[in-house]
Amino acid sequence: MLTSQTLNVVLGTALLVVLAWAVASRVSRKRYMRDVERLAFNDALTDLPNRLLFLDRATVAFAHARRDATSVAVVFLDLDRFKLINDSFGHDAGDEVLRVVARRLREQVREVDTVARMGGDEFTLLMPGIRHAGDMETISSKLCEAFRRPMPVAGRDIVVNASIGVSLFPSDASDAEVLLRYADQAMYHVKQRGGDDVKVYAAGMDEDARQALELEARLRRALAQDEFVLYYQPRLDVATGRAVAFEALLRWNDPERGVVTPKDFIHAAEVSGLIVPIGEWVLRAACRQARQWHEQGREDMVVSVNLSPRQFHRSDLCRTIAKTLEETGLAPHFLELEIDESCVMHNAEDSLPILVALKETGVRVLISHFGSGYWSLTHLRSFPIDGLKLDRSFLDVDQDDRPLARAALLMAKALRLKVIGEGVETEEAAQFLRAQSCDDMQGYLVSAPAPASELGQWIM
Repeated sequence: MLTSQTLNVVLGTALLVVLAWAVASRVSRKRYMRDVERLAFNDALTDLPNRLLFLDRATVAFAHARRDATSVAVVFLDLDRFKLINDSFGHDAGDEVLRVVARRLREQVREVDTVARMGGDEFTLLMPGIRHAGDMETISSKLCEAFRRPMPVAGRDIVVNASIGVSLFPSDASDAEVLLRYADQAMYHVKQRGGDDVKVYAAGMDEDARQALELEARLRRALAQDEFVLYYQPRLDVATGRAVAFEALLRWNDPERGVVTPKDFIHAAEVSGLIVPIGEWVLRAACRQARQWHEQGREDMVVSVNLSPRQFHRSDLCRTIAKTLEETGLAPHFLELEIDESCVMHNAEDSLPILVALKETGVRVLISHFGSGYWSLTHLRSFPIDGLKLDRSFLDVDQDDRPLARAALLMAKALRLKVIGEGVETEEAAQFLRAQSCDDMQGYLVSAPAPASELGQWIM
């Protein structure tokens, strides 16, 4: 039996344990509540405020702005070509880019400003105390500068630009959600024009955004309902005048507007990402057509297909090409892939392994618009390509570019590359190419693009 003294010790110890547990539980609960609150109001990846906290702070900032007769800038920011980073380097690299962006944005703003992440690659800024129009110019300059410094990703330095839209309280609206939508529309306006810029919201952007979304929806429907068609432009051997290849050119047979050329829809396809499934459709249709020409007796005919920047940088590009060739029964050397010079040179280091992988599939690779300002002899020597399509500016009689064209032809021939004059529209340009022993030529002087059914004279 316990003595009274022992019992008191046991009870006292138990009380201390209970008190310690209670204190610990209170601390744990407080810590737990802080963690819950943090998860509710902060982005887990970047630790920035999320949309909920951003809107809450906006309400407070607007109240202060009314009192002080100042403005508040609401900034919407979306990274340009962020999907390419995920596709090329993986999602871990993409997450690291988002963390670097978050850090750089915090470094560029004031303590009173709020940087938030809306999700994905979208960020917002809340910037109170705007008094003059010149303030926005300073802000815009700082934001763009933050994205023009290379950032280390996956063991290499890359540049990630951004499209930025701005709306202002109270001149544009007094509601935070509306201001976010306006800033988003201004950002989309930048995105539609190539990105890497800042645009302040203006009346009328609602209609622009509506039309852009409507065009995207119509393009999706066009793909689903098989409204796209291919036209082909023949490429002639300069020496013999015989058609040796056809470039596949996309057209949209719109039920409302008739045949629509790419200049009216291709940018919308790029921005929306629809260029990928559309590009795969073009590849399949062109390969099927080449196979049909072979069966008609032109067993040497080559088809040429343009790759968009988004297609070129996709990790599954070579698999898609190999699958298409297998399904259509076309031998790889009868397919040429045309890649714009600027696309390849945007990041030459990353382009090299892509070009190597393409060549390993057995297809031919051409660089189009060669000479528009990007290439060097070093790249011509090191990149595994089959030929160059000389930029049409070299053939313009109103410009003094003929010596450059001659130099490009000599350089290409020394490297055993095929040289093709594109955009040939005058007999004078054709005579120049003949005099320089250019391999092939293509342009409206030869033939306008036409459906396959109208190309009989070139198939003979």
